[in-house]
Amino acid sequence: MPEMPEVESIALGLRPALVGQCVTRVRVGTPLVIRGPYRRHWRAFMAELTGRRVESITRRAKRLILVAERGMGLVFQLGMTGKFLLSDPKQDVAATTPKHTRLILSFCNGTEVLFVDPRRFGRVWCLRDLDAQAPDAVMEAAGLTPLGPEALDVRPKAFAALLTTDRPIKSLLLDQSRIAGLGNIYADESLWAASIHPARAGSSVTATEAATLRREIQKVLRRAIRAGGTTFSDFRNVHGEMGRFRDRLKAYGRQGEPCPRCDTTIQYLRVAGRGTHICPRCQAK
Repeated sequence: MPEMPEVESIALGLRPALVGQCVTRVRVGTPLVIRGPYRRHWRAFMAELTGRRVESITRRAKRLILVAERGMGLVFQLGMTGKFLLSDPKQDVAATTPKHTRLILSFCNGTEVLFVDPRRFGRVWCLRDLDAQAPDAVMEAAGLTPLGPEALDVRPKAFAALLTTDRPIKSLLLDQSRIAGLGNIYADESLWAASIHPARAGSSVTATEAATLRREIQKVLRRAIRAGGTTFSDFRNVHGEMGRFRDRLKAYGRQGEPCPRCDTTIQYLRVAGRGTHICPRCQAK
């Protein structure tokens, strides 16, 4: 599933091509992907969106947010296999449209953006009064899950306060209502970097360990963003390129390989119902 660095990569790729451009057409190939208060009236919403200029393309946690004039916007959740492709204005999109294309946005500069999702777990929320700088209230009112502070921005005291329960630390990191943006890949990488076992209770983490973990989370995410995210199977950026962070992973997906820090074999286990990768020596309980 695309995580925050992958969604950030998509936003970075779309902004130069779309911000300032007017929407000229919206084609919805699979109406079931539409959610929010206008899901029964999506045709009228898309007709009103047509002709409006894109003001911003931002990200909140793992959600991609496109805001047009007068606060009309689309919020995308990519699900397991969702991705965006940016078309070449010189190509005939009708002749090159990939299978499983769920939605196409056309713009006045000839660019088209395709939302492709083979497994159909992705969703598109049609929303009004969407403020790109403070979207949470509008998204929550429309039924989207509340989000905690961004993992990249969370302050030390706020992060430490998130850990004051007996839930496993990995479960806390994956809970988007507590801290937003972390997924399975980057939680494993951050816990390995901080030498913390993912099954430890959050309340057992010391102040020093919490500071280290917060720092490592932000390091891992920034490195992943610079590398364009991680590709294992489906993820591609808007130009169809794979993320390059896979080759830099230290724990995730490395079961059976030596730990880069101590040479102990990386193990695979399940924590909080999720596949998890640890060094049993560096991350001993």
